[in-house]
Amino acid sequence: MSKDQISEVFNNIVKSERLPIIFAGSGLSKRYTTNSYDWKELLIKCISNYSDDPLNKYKEYKEEVEHGMEYKNVNKFSVNERIGSFVERDFNKAYYRKQITELRVKEEDSPLKVYVSQLLNQYGLKEEMEDEINLFKSLKEKMLTVLTTNYDTFFEDVVFTKHEKIVGQQIFKKSEMGTIMKIHGCSSLPNSLVLTSKDYDKFQRKRRILSAKIINLFTENPVIFMGYSISDENIKAILLDIFQCLEDDEEFKKFEERLVIVIFDETVKNPLVGTYGMNIEGVEISMTKITLSDFTPLLKEMNKLKRITTLKEIQHIKDLVYDIVEDNEGEKKKLVNLVEDDEYDGDEIVVAIGKESEMLDSVGITGIQASDLFDDLINDNLESTLRGRYNLLAERQLPNLLRGNNVLPVNKYLKNVDRDNIVLEEKVINMERMMPEDFLTNSIRRRGTNYARCNYESLEEIFNAEIPYNKKFSYLVLRTVFDANVEEIQKFLQNYNEALRQINNGNTIYRKLVCILDIKKHKESA
Repeated sequence: MSKDQISEVFNNIVKSERLPIIFAGSGLSKRYTTNSYDWKELLIKCISNYSDDPLNKYKEYKEEVEHGMEYKNVNKFSVNERIGSFVERDFNKAYYRKQITELRVKEEDSPLKVYVSQLLNQYGLKEEMEDEINLFKSLKEKMLTVLTTNYDTFFEDVVFTKHEKIVGQQIFKKSEMGTIMKIHGCSSLPNSLVLTSKDYDKFQRKRRILSAKIINLFTENPVIFMGYSISDENIKAILLDIFQCLEDDEEFKKFEERLVIVIFDETVKNPLVGTYGMNIEGVEISMTKITLSDFTPLLKEMNKLKRITTLKEIQHIKDLVYDIVEDNEGEKKKLVNLVEDDEYDGDEIVVAIGKESEMLDSVGITGIQASDLFDDLINDNLESTLRGRYNLLAERQLPNLLRGNNVLPVNKYLKNVDRDNIVLEEKVINMERMMPEDFLTNSIRRRGTNYARCNYESLEEIFNAEIPYNKKFSYLVLRTVFDANVEEIQKFLQNYNEALRQINNGNTIYRKLVCILDIKKHKESA
């Protein structure tokens, strides 16, 4: 009977001809990955880096926070953010005192946020949840938008791989449809994490803008809350913002009918479907509640949803249409009637609308190959193709190229991007973080002593020396890392890159040398 009730919930969603929105919380990451931290556990893990008794240190922070707050302001949400501020202060002090030595942090980054990001990025998938994960993955084209307060990258890495990830300030500037909106930041961008009172204050000042952006989504599409507790302050805050914008009881009722919250309860053998009501600052809100211990029946019903793309959506969703044509001043807009047939549902059409120059630039960017980037580092011959479109290259093509290449020169291009208007994939950021020493393998390091005894004076001298190729390659990398300046490396690569690449395994060394050149020439901290 309960499975039939779940079917009825999703039959109503199908009848609405609207794709659902998922509002996803940390419970999903804990269920499917080895990231087992809730907020308290995460803070205690951070505290353990500078305190021998992290649990009691956490309790000390909590006592101090609660003692210093007015009673009316004491809630789990505000207490956590203030504890986060204490943890950041003491963690960062410990880092700068060199009590925490395993981190490598840029000057502009918060050591705590870098640590949290690295911790959450080191996750695996739970083997026992493989069947559920596969069911979840098949939803990637059936959810219109995913909103999450999670920091980790599980959703974009594994499940919603076709959605565009938007983080931080991007949330307030980009289209919200067809995206994963990471409203509290992402571990791929440490400084975007909302962890402390200062971070929350900044977020709260713009929360109404976020609510305004998603209100059309929430008022026209079903919303499924997963991985949150019913009392979660994140849900309450956004729901209250939206309900306060509804104009009458009819809108209020229709909105309630579209809300579904999924609650995990290990004691429930068969799924239960009912109604749940909550009071948020005097506003009574009701929604459908599905309680279960096994998500399989729920995910199977969700997978019955069909991809629905109406002509209206094609014309209005920026990420599906690509872009509405406008002039340089942003004043002239053209809306094209794509199909004359009013009954056409858009299932078989793909459309890209945009400025001719931008469309051509996009095509040009996606045509750039890894070999072009390596050649450009030596000969500076890509500028006419890029035409200043560094954001497009960094956001679209570099991640694609890194799927098939272990290393790429990226610093030349990333130093020209607009960081406030771009979201970089983690693999690109990891490549950017590399330093020359990271290209030294163990076998190369073992030849360091012999290399130092040889007193070679140039890369050219090493290349022309009568020594075995494996030793020659190691010496080339060692000199490039420790002794050669930018001019020497670039001149050597200009003169010898073809000869080097024709030798067995020489292409690998060539790429290492180019990447080291890229770091030394274009990375500010090198």
